[in-house]
Amino acid sequence: MKKLSGLLLLGIATFSFILIPSLSGQQKVVEVIWAPTPVLIDGQMSEWAEVSRYTQKDLAVDYAFRHDGQNLYILFVFNDPKFLSTINATGMTIYFSPATKKSKDFGLKFTPKNVTGAEMIALMEKLKTELSEEQKDKLLANPKARYLFYEVLVVGKKGEIYPPHDQEGVAPPVFRVGRSGKSVIYEFRVPLAPQSTYVAGIGFQPGQAYRIGFEWGGMTPEMRKAMMARIAEQGTQARATDTSLERTLSGGEEGYEGLMMGGGGGVPLRSTPKKYSFWVEVKIAQNQQ
Repeated sequence: MKKLSGLLLLGIATFSFILIPSLSGQQKVVEVIWAPTPVLIDGQMSEWAEVSRYTQKDLAVDYAFRHDGQNLYILFVFNDPKFLSTINATGMTIYFSPATKKSKDFGLKFTPKNVTGAEMIALMEKLKTELSEEQKDKLLANPKARYLFYEVLVVGKKGEIYPPHDQEGVAPPVFRVGRSGKSVIYEFRVPLAPQSTYVAGIGFQPGQAYRIGFEWGGMTPEMRKAMMARIAEQGTQARATDTSLERTLSGGEEGYEGLMMGGGGGVPLRSTPKKYSFWVEVKIAQNQQ
């Protein structure tokens, strides 16, 4: 009887193992509807009032898509500020992939940056955007002033990051950030042009299905470097106060976990900012010209 019960439980467990992935794999395909006129990218939701929104419930975010045959427009709304994590530092990376997989071979990274006037000029020149001498003088007039720069970079197959170049006849990717009450709004424009034509184009075609991945938060390389420097400094301070490494490892006052957790006022590793991501399967609606 016990043997039979064991086999029955094993059968149920095996069935559950097979069934659960099957059910979770039934992801809804989101249709990217037609936009009769280009969407103004201003970080506001006024042009999305009649567009169906979808929700990622575990992250309290809403999103929607539109296209006009030239560009893909994305609305992304954070309804709970706690899920913003470190997006102001890490930016939002959006990956564009065939429907058959969740590939990170190509993406666009959108990062809002507070910069000085001199930094703004350098960034604009890097993007080969001409500024008049009068515009430069205004940016340099107040060295303490900060300006918001919306940086967009291409993320390549090996993780390399580089700015998109200008391409005649193709609108470059852009984004803006806004607020509505407690909600934080991200609005994006991405060119539908194929990558063979434009390095920042996503190449999505009407009538076809694709996957789009959203990723943000976590730690930047600079944040990791600063954290490791703090840990190293705290280790040095511990030795200077006659707390030997052997004592730490053997469970003295703080113990090994205390050292690695940044004890003594540092940022605990357990409380490092969270990294969030999810994928959406989309289908581009046919052009309605």
